Amino acid sequence: MRFSQDFIEKVSEANNLVDLISQYTQLKPSGSGLMGRCPFPDHAEKTASFSVSETKQVYHCFGCHKSGNMFSFLRDYQGMNFPEAVEYLANRASIPIPAPENDDPNRDQLADKKKALLKVNKVAADYFSDQLKRVSNDHPVKKYIASRGLTQEVIETFGIGYAIAEWDGLERHLQGKQISMTLAEEARLVKARNGKPGYFDLFRDRLMFPIFSPMGEPIAFGGRYLEKKETEPKYLNSPETPVFIKGKVLYGLSQTAKYIRSEDMALIVEGYMDLVSLYQAGIRNSVATMGTALTPDHGRMLKRMTKNVVALFDGDSAGMEAAERSLPILLAADLYPKGLTLPNNMDPDDYVKKYGAEALKIELERAPDLFVMILARWMEGYRGDASEKVKLADKLKPLYEVIPDQRLRDLYLAEAAQKMSVTLPWLRQAVGLQSSGPVYSQNRPGISRTVQPSMQPQNANPTPPAAVSDSAEGGKISLKGASKAEVMLLGLVLKSRANFERFVNEKVLDYIAHTGVKKILEKASDVYRQDLNKFDKLTSLLVSYVDHPELLFVAEPTPDGDPGFDEEKEMKLLGDCFKRVRDNFLRDQAKQLAQELKSEPSSEKLEQIMKAHRDRLSLNKG
Repeated sequence: MRFSQDFIEKVSEANNLVDLISQYTQLKPSGSGLMGRCPFPDHAEKTASFSVSETKQVYHCFGCHKSGNMFSFLRDYQGMNFPEAVEYLANRASIPIPAPENDDPNRDQLADKKKALLKVNKVAADYFSDQLKRVSNDHPVKKYIASRGLTQEVIETFGIGYAIAEWDGLERHLQGKQISMTLAEEARLVKARNGKPGYFDLFRDRLMFPIFSPMGEPIAFGGRYLEKKETEPKYLNSPETPVFIKGKVLYGLSQTAKYIRSEDMALIVEGYMDLVSLYQAGIRNSVATMGTALTPDHGRMLKRMTKNVVALFDGDSAGMEAAERSLPILLAADLYPKGLTLPNNMDPDDYVKKYGAEALKIELERAPDLFVMILARWMEGYRGDASEKVKLADKLKPLYEVIPDQRLRDLYLAEAAQKMSVTLPWLRQAVGLQSSGPVYSQNRPGISRTVQPSMQPQNANPTPPAAVSDSAEGGKISLKGASKAEVMLLGLVLKSRANFERFVNEKVLDYIAHTGVKKILEKASDVYRQDLNKFDKLTSLLVSYVDHPELLFVAEPTPDGDPGFDEEKEMKLLGDCFKRVRDNFLRDQAKQLAQELKSEPSSEKLEQIMKAHRDRLSLNKG
């Protein structure tokens, strides 16, 4: 759902970033803002380096350099996309969600129904959690939990509970809370008795796993039996409801999104207990499919957090069939899927208990591309007969058709051509693809893996203006290639109104060479001229529009965690930045004019070069 800019601003004004982040780390006043330990899981620190500005509504970690506003925090820490973050913050501030134009007239009624169902699920989740606390230590559910080695911290993190064996335990509890049984039945928590008045609980004598939305709301449940029962499934899952569509939900994502982002990899497992056991063992970047097949919606959800996924499958035929079904979905989502099967049909919990979490981490790092794994299975007993080559090409064709990244597709083509002992042009034609340039492949024994290019470090040297051809990458303003002086100036100018006023009064904008930096400062100037009071929130707006938001911040904390402030030093530093930016601009201008003068002599250009040199000389004397 798309929200208007006015609504987004209304939601932003009604929420406070300090209140939001204070749920995850303790913040203390320091200088003009607040400081605390970084809440992100990939940054373990002993001294506080995480700064939050209540005035500007932005955060920045001087240790790991994560920066952003309340929307980016919910994205990176909770795994929410932008509409989900807006909706979460709107609900948090009790702001009604606007109805889209030309919307279904029954939308308000459906929205009210969803809120009511979420309320029922919350009551049920609290009930199941309380029942687990009430049972004695020698109860079978407590013995089962002990056998799996689950700690109280993990139980609380995932809201694990217990549905008692009685037929109407939850039903009586809901009745006591004045909750309509019709609504409870619609939430798939109770069911009407056949031919008799009243209702009975759907979940009985089961270990309960609440399923949460990205916004942390319980939307459904999964229940595991404690003792094997021939007439009942091992896991009983909530049927779909208006708030729960299984193909659009990944179990554990609410708790693990921040680890997936920090690790830049998602491990896909099959069920609740697999995920919880891995979390307990310290492997926390996992999601579970709840026993159902992966869907395109699952792929899109993962793509928001990382492109790197490892799917963990059972080693039996059912597991390999699941791997085959998953591959085109993960490839179509523009992900880099790898596959892993554990030996002797072990589940993740068994493997970790026998070999340890570090051993599993090593296996995950070694996992081959899922494409290569599936290709190897399809080629079991392959003899290279002509008919086999044609049949295999037909099986590969649907995979190549869905890969959006042409580079990855070409590498997979080369991989398959080499293993099938066919020429690359033949395979390309056999799967219905047009030529897209040369592909180089080395002969390698055993299972091979596609090497993905790593990100190149940002060039520390200043880039001439002519080299910056486009300031927007992926819809964002790019700061790549900006000189150190311009980056320092940008952070200082956005730091305070006083600094920005000096920047405007000294007309430094005309000397900014980098397209991206100039675009940001032009936007800041527009905001400053239109409404002085909006300037304080400007940085919060800008972090969503730049590719490196950490460059909008300049202050470094002292060892005790207090950034401190020295006005005289800051004014001198700002003046030095102005001077350096002007000098760089005039130097590059003179160089460019000199190049033009060689090909097209002109007295006017010569005079411009001399003026640039005189201005530089005057600037350095000053």
